[in-house]
Amino acid sequence: MGLVDKKLSLRNRNKMLVGVWEDEDALLSATQAVVDKGIHIHDIFTPYPVHGLERIMGVKRSRLARVAFLCGLTGLSLMFLMVWYMYVKDWPVNVGNKPVRFSPSWIPVMFEGTILCTAYGMGIIFFLRNRMLHGIKNDLLDDRQTDDRMIMTIETCEGMDEQGLINLMKEKGAVETREFHNGIQTVI
Repeated sequence: MGLVDKKLSLRNRNKMLVGVWEDEDALLSATQAVVDKGIHIHDIFTPYPVHGLERIMGVKRSRLARVAFLCGLTGLSLMFLMVWYMYVKDWPVNVGNKPVRFSPSWIPVMFEGTILCTAYGMGIIFFLRNRMLHGIKNDLLDDRQTDDRMIMTIETCEGMDEQGLINLMKEKGAVETREFHNGIQTVI
């Protein structure tokens, strides 16, 4: 799949049905109804977390924790190598006749380096994976999706009862329904 998930993009898609909700409870009810009909939901955009939505949609748990562990391990290794090189190999200083090997004074430097690499690594991987890099145009279906509306997108396929799905969305509290095809939206 690669580091950048191109499946997240709304460009170059078949026709998509878009529903807009104002209430999160109505959105949860509509999501459950759509999933119960066996229809795959492409994505749901909300301005704040809606608890239980990922469970209904069947979203897998994020692998960001594994990325954080690997970035932290990389940071710890790099800091250990850096401190060892500077303190033992490059410029060994005999302070108080102490041996030149691992000492407790190395721990703060290794800890801070681990935190630094973890934070930057997670941030960089997050932005790469979610296509939020500089120059990539965002896929906003509606400007209100970042403010007060919740938006469900469903990619259509052959044999799908689109009118029945639109009626289901309206019945479950959608304030607007739209079609999105080749970058053009039409309100239904």
